[in-house]
Amino acid sequence: MRWNELIRLLVLLSLATIVIQAIQAKDVPPELKGEFVEIQNILQNEPAYDSKMVAIEGKIVNECGSGCWFIIDDGTASIYVDILPNNFVIPQKRGSNAKVYGEVTTKNGDTMMIGKMVEIGGEIYS
Repeated sequence: MRWNELIRLLVLLSLATIVIQAIQAKDVPPELKGEFVEIQNILQNEPAYDSKMVAIEGKIVNECGSGCWFIIDDGTASIYVDILPNNFVIPQKRGSNAKVYGEVTTKNGDTMMIGKMVEIGGEIYS
């Protein structure tokens, strides 16, 4: 009977370890692991990037009160990111570093991004 209890305990500990690892392992999607494009390059070469999916990273310098858009600056330039078309919002994170994956587009003559996925502080929003 003692061996059965020991085996059950080991199995439970193994399962608990697997569950904890699964909870802690917040896999970053491949779209946010790849090569990041400098915002300055997007703005200077807009025709080459128009309708392309790209990843950028930088600091959120301004944000909509409801979290449906924000402006991100990577030190080379800043760009407007609209996430509402993809039906999600982010919490207030002005001043936070973020990674964004989305489509470059032009609206009213201004180059911008339609964000498909945002990572802030290890949390993924999409």
